[in-house]
Amino acid sequence: MTFDEFQKKNRFSSEEVLAHSQGALISQAPAELPPLPGSLLLPFHEITKISWDQSTKTGRIEAVRHNRVDEWFYACHFLGDPVMPGCWGVDAVWQALRFFAAWRGLSSCGKVLAMEDVSFFGQIRPYDKKVVYSVEVLSIEEEGGEFLVTGKAVVSVDGTPVYTIGSVQVGSAYWETDHEARPLPGIPDAPDKPLIRKLSYDEFAAKGSLSRSEVLALSQGSLIASKGAEIGLLPSSLMLELGSVRSISYDEAGDEGRIVSSRPNSPLEWHFAMNHGEKPAALTIDAVWQQLGLFLTWRRNLGTGRALGFEKVEVFDAIGPADREILYEVRILRTSKTEGTGDAFVRADASVFADGRLVMRGVNFNVGCHRNIRYSDYPQANEMGYGGKLKTRETGSAA
Repeated sequence: MTFDEFQKKNRFSSEEVLAHSQGALISQAPAELPPLPGSLLLPFHEITKISWDQSTKTGRIEAVRHNRVDEWFYACHFLGDPVMPGCWGVDAVWQALRFFAAWRGLSSCGKVLAMEDVSFFGQIRPYDKKVVYSVEVLSIEEEGGEFLVTGKAVVSVDGTPVYTIGSVQVGSAYWETDHEARPLPGIPDAPDKPLIRKLSYDEFAAKGSLSRSEVLALSQGSLIASKGAEIGLLPSSLMLELGSVRSISYDEAGDEGRIVSSRPNSPLEWHFAMNHGEKPAALTIDAVWQQLGLFLTWRRNLGTGRALGFEKVEVFDAIGPADREILYEVRILRTSKTEGTGDAFVRADASVFADGRLVMRGVNFNVGCHRNIRYSDYPQANEMGYGGKLKTRETGSAA
């Protein structure tokens, strides 16, 4: 279709969304229109509504993902407890706003910049059917040829809201930062060597670092000899964002802690070819959540981790194929535990560096560790295979 025809449409079919992700929807498109990721990273399958009110200078976009029981991420997030990663909800909202910017003809307005007041209070499971990303466009600002698009969003599954996002922004220029490039901290990486045996929980909780092999074993549920206890999980395979944990510590008196983790980066990373040569910012956010889930497990909290949101994230640059090392510095601000259920929670700030330059900063990341919520019977269909509000498994059933 021509660009004029593209702008006159108020909905887009799955074939049209796919064509746009492949750069094949618009003939003679304006230069630098924001694209969509493709393949495994395609965030939604159709756009059921897109509109702009010139009088109020506000708009709306509703995008739909048709969930399937065999989605690729259910096999690795998590092993023994499949759930759609919360970071894909974050990414889909950013991508919906980027599509809106393309529809409005805002060339180069494709950089994900910020997100605020993100709250997760539900989940998406393999037997859910329809995920809807509803984004209200609150403003489009222009200055000196640069654009900034701001919105807010609600994510629902089969009619039940599960995430809310108070503010989301994309633009044509990254935020400026006064942080100078910095070297990696003087903390040696944990030496990697073959694992000979599982660790007892006491041995695991006493560790001040984790090697790559230990992180991998934790993601496979094979690091800790649990004897039936519900030990927290890390994602595996494509969704595992941790390389090694260089340092993990906690001061009980001050209720503060610190995690320093690193991950090697390569031009061959799976996501670069699907996301126009950039690492999705949502995966970097997920890396922080993964470290907080690990922290709760390390602090002897039984149960299964869930991302609960964050107060604010700012993106200063993209991680690209030329980067070689990603560094995460996470500062634990507060931990708590709910009496009765035993659920535990952690809050933290985080900074992310790529080859020494600051690429992302986040405030008040939140993760919870919940007991008896696992869906271990996948792909058998039962109550735990459906999402929406968080469900608790009856005590005594399969763990």
